[in-house]
Amino acid sequence: MTRTEGRTALAAAALALLGGLLYLAGLVLDVVALVRFPGDAGRVAVHAAVNAVLASTLMPGGVLLSRRQPAGRIGCIAGSSAALLATLTSAGLAAAGLTFADLGGPGDLAMGGLTALALVAPPALVTLLLAVSAPTARWCAAEIRPT
Repeated sequence: MTRTEGRTALAAAALALLGGLLYLAGLVLDVVALVRFPGDAGRVAVHAAVNAVLASTLMPGGVLLSRRQPAGRIGCIAGSSAALLATLTSAGLAAAGLTFADLGGPGDLAMGGLTALALVAPPALVTLLLAVSAPTARWCAAEIRPT
């Protein structure tokens, strides 16, 4: 095992944890928006569900990956892939005119578009690339020898 393998895996784990915390914060804000703006419940509920899925895959994935568990690597891959898919879907819907961002309602900023794509896609893509890399796979597969 080389130092690079551990650094690659730990970088993926750290990014997954940060992303998971970001989506957890978004989930909390979505719950507040559901209570405060019940008329916008459909859109906010969908956004809350997406945030819940992303937080529940990225955070445990990051923790397990840092502990050299292969399931953590899978969680990081699944969570970062889902974040990319959700962001691309949101940007596509915004480009098609099916969503809006007039800053007047609770879910307007969360609906995505090019800003969300520029903010979410790079860290999610880096997390995905680090998690699928061969050094990370080797680091997870390495046997920990008791001293």
